[in-house]
Amino acid sequence: MTSDTPGTSGLRHKLGRLFGSTARAVRVPNVDDDDLHVIVRSDDDATASSTVLEAAGFDSDRKVVLRHLLELPETALDDAAASAALEGYSEGEVLPDDPAPSDGGLLLALVRVQSVDARTVSQERSRIASLASRSGGRGLGWALLDVPVASSTDTRR
Repeated sequence: MTSDTPGTSGLRHKLGRLFGSTARAVRVPNVDDDDLHVIVRSDDDATASSTVLEAAGFDSDRKVVLRHLLELPETALDDAAASAALEGYSEGEVLPDDPAPSDGGLLLALVRVQSVDARTVSQERSRIASLASRSGGRGLGWALLDVPVASSTDTRR
């Protein structure tokens, strides 16, 4: 179907690129994906989330895996994980370059998929720091994980 209205095909092309045919599908990561990799990480409690995200060049409205690393007493692990589960977090894997726990502490990684910006990361850091403190432990850092761009073929949303 053609149109006699000037500029309509250009508009249609732009809308198609924005909403469909030529827009590239982006895979939403899952906390259990084997190909997740760290795209932003901070182990410094004193550095603002906005500073870390800006330094990493992170500016996205896509969903990523938000990961927090806590050090807790062994007796508090199950209760802390259960409490975090109420907020949509699940237990994640400890990564090879995670810091070692102090004497007597164990690591707990908490992960969930969400859209993030400096404000949401800061809110979640505060929430997790409070959980760690109530559990007799401390937060060791946070990270954003995503799937490689090359594997972005699944369009789960």
